[in-house]
Amino acid sequence: MNIPLETAWTFWFDRKSGDRRESDAYVEGLKQAGTFNTVEGFYRHYSHCVRPNELPPNVNVHLFRKGYKPMWEEFPDGGCWILRIKKKSARNHLGQLWETLVMACIGELFEVPDVVGCVLSTRYKDDIISIWNYSNATNPQVRFRICEKFREILGLNLSTVVQYKEHMGSMQDGSTYRNARSYTFSVTPSTEPADAAALASGLSDQILPPAATGEHAAPPAAAAAEEATSKKTEETEKK
Repeated sequence: MNIPLETAWTFWFDRKSGDRRESDAYVEGLKQAGTFNTVEGFYRHYSHCVRPNELPPNVNVHLFRKGYKPMWEEFPDGGCWILRIKKKSARNHLGQLWETLVMACIGELFEVPDVVGCVLSTRYKDDIISIWNYSNATNPQVRFRICEKFREILGLNLSTVVQYKEHMGSMQDGSTYRNARSYTFSVTPSTEPADAAALASGLSDQILPPAATGEHAAPPAAAAAEEATSKKTEETEKK
């Protein structure tokens, strides 16, 4: 029996090239790898994908809702949350993190239609996974709810650094990841758990960007952690 998904999804891939601001050249290099609208269809396509730790550097794998291309120009008011993973420390976790993120997208675990896709990017120094949102224009707080779910779904430590990059900025500087703003999670004093190994059950409602930002502010590797049932986020200034 085919189990239907809420929407159809499409796999895309491309190789990092020169100036990404040349949109025509980017579109020409963007390849569609298949579309599915059921759980069984997903597994048929996913089983033929090269495992993340076997991909060469400078490859991008995209999973987007059908009808959208993985292009900044498609979502000029949106952006993406970024998680950098150091190859030396977490290459073996990359496949698990990517598979978890992909399944969360097609299973609608982010619980907002504003999530339009996710991306895996292999680079020489870091590997990167990101989640894209459609727009910040009507409700800017939606992106922070997406970030909360991003942490919960991937089981990220509270010390993990994530970044956010608006697509308008990407169209200006020609990079999805360069000049992204860095954010961290922290527990509020009133809700700090007694067991330091456990995830916080309460974080404040806001996230504040740190003063220092940039592409090379790489976070530590994401680590597996227990899921928490209730989570909020607090902006903290990066030291």
